[in-house]
Amino acid sequence: MRRAIILCFIYWLIAGAAYAIPPPILKAKSAILVDAETGQVLYELRADDRRAIASTTKMMTAILLIERGNLDDLVVATENAIRTRYANLNMTPGETIPLRDMLYAILLRSSNDGSVAAAEYLCGTEERFVDLMNEKAQELGLKNTHFANSHGLDDPNHYSTARDLATLARYCIQNPLFNEIVRTQKARILRSVNQQDVVVTTHAHCLKHLPGADGIKTGYTAKAGRCFVGSVTRNGWRLISVVLGSTDADKDTHALIEWAYRQYTRIDLAQAGGTVGEVKVNGAEPEAVPVVASAPLRVIVPRRWGDEVKPVLHLVPARPPIKQGQPLGELRAVLNGKVVAKVPVAAAVEARMITRTSLALWLVLGALIWTINRFVRRGMLNGYRRRNSTRRSGIMRWRA
Repeated sequence: MRRAIILCFIYWLIAGAAYAIPPPILKAKSAILVDAETGQVLYELRADDRRAIASTTKMMTAILLIERGNLDDLVVATENAIRTRYANLNMTPGETIPLRDMLYAILLRSSNDGSVAAAEYLCGTEERFVDLMNEKAQELGLKNTHFANSHGLDDPNHYSTARDLATLARYCIQNPLFNEIVRTQKARILRSVNQQDVVVTTHAHCLKHLPGADGIKTGYTAKAGRCFVGSVTRNGWRLISVVLGSTDADKDTHALIEWAYRQYTRIDLAQAGGTVGEVKVNGAEPEAVPVVASAPLRVIVPRRWGDEVKPVLHLVPARPPIKQGQPLGELRAVLNGKVVAKVPVAAAVEARMITRTSLALWLVLGALIWTINRFVRRGMLNGYRRRNSTRRSGIMRWRA
């Protein structure tokens, strides 16, 4: 699930600090805002309260269908699916819709009947599909989440938290198809009943009005209130927001996102594979071994602290031979004397050992070359002297 990044942020640095910009006052009963890549929490409001979550449930429904289904399979509309409360696809019994198209209906139109039909397609019954949902929740570490259906309609045993939904969203957006669907505003799906396209439009209105918005899922029931799991990406930095039990989820989301981008900055200290220094290894060739970051080193801090974050290279003693990729320490991000993030560093190249035998051999070869060179030069000099001597003798005889 995780990309190649290790971020060990010390939360109290943010939680214990006074915000330079006060966070917004939300209408939501629970909320959380996290960095999409690392999960670092930037804001939370009763984020571990168990609450009804309405159609944000369909994130789990969709990701299971994507991971376990065949996108070209046809989903058959059953009588049971058609009878689902608040059905909005208006399917007829026996009608078929390709699974790929059904995913757009589930995530954009928030189709309850489509969710049940797709669940039955994958597992035979919705009940067995719900078992899969709960197994996946355990796998992802969603400790305060339990599903009772595939669509999110109110049920006493159907609940989650803002924190768990943020974790689920971070997992889902790593899937390219899921990402593609939730950032789509409008799509056409083909229905077998009349072979005509049907347009499904997203309920996530922020995709039109919030700069950088790219998902994810709305939800509403009388018990759950207005719910929204949102995503915004600006300058390559993606944030995930969750608001539950709100009277205006769009407004809450907009306020949280704008506040976060003003309050925080993301600092890239090293890229994966980027050279961050070198280590001297005695008795090795080369003696100076370049060191690269094994993962990106990024930190998210309040903007007023941005200039105070410094990279510090911490190397461990190394002896030859050194293998390429061998761990050699870590690169640390230090803020006010505290390590707020770190990534491993490794050897960029191989460094072989120069053994005593090879050193002695080089000394012998060097001495031999020096001796031969002196011998050759001496021979050349003697020959030159003989030629000069002969030449002088000939000149003297000629004069005589």
